[in-house]
Amino acid sequence: MKYKLSFIAVLMMLIGFSFSAYAENHVEQKRVFTEDEFISLFSGKPKSRVLKYLGKPDSTDIAIKPKGASSVLGRPTVDKKNPNKKSKIEMWYYNHIVEYSPKKTYLKIELTLINDRVVNIGFFNQ
Repeated sequence: MKYKLSFIAVLMMLIGFSFSAYAENHVEQKRVFTEDEFISLFSGKPKSRVLKYLGKPDSTDIAIKPKGASSVLGRPTVDKKNPNKKSKIEMWYYNHIVEYSPKKTYLKIELTLINDRVVNIGFFNQ
């Protein structure tokens, strides 16, 4: 009985390892774009287009305005016509999807979205 239980435990572990190895080898590969292609596809486009082509981002951040930003910029950062209006600002990050030379991709791509539209694209290798 003891040997049967240990045999079953070893068999279950082997099955588990084989499923995890299969899953790692069959992860959906992201499409790799050129710089120009990426910019023309996503610059100024809505969030829905980004999600359609790239899927969910690898990581996200929310922009926060620093205290005293108006004095550093030298102009008001609040809209005088509608001071209560808040823009929704997000930064989305994708890894290794833009190519800058054959077989070399940027480590990180940053998309800045304001009110669900892409307004800035950054390519980074650090």
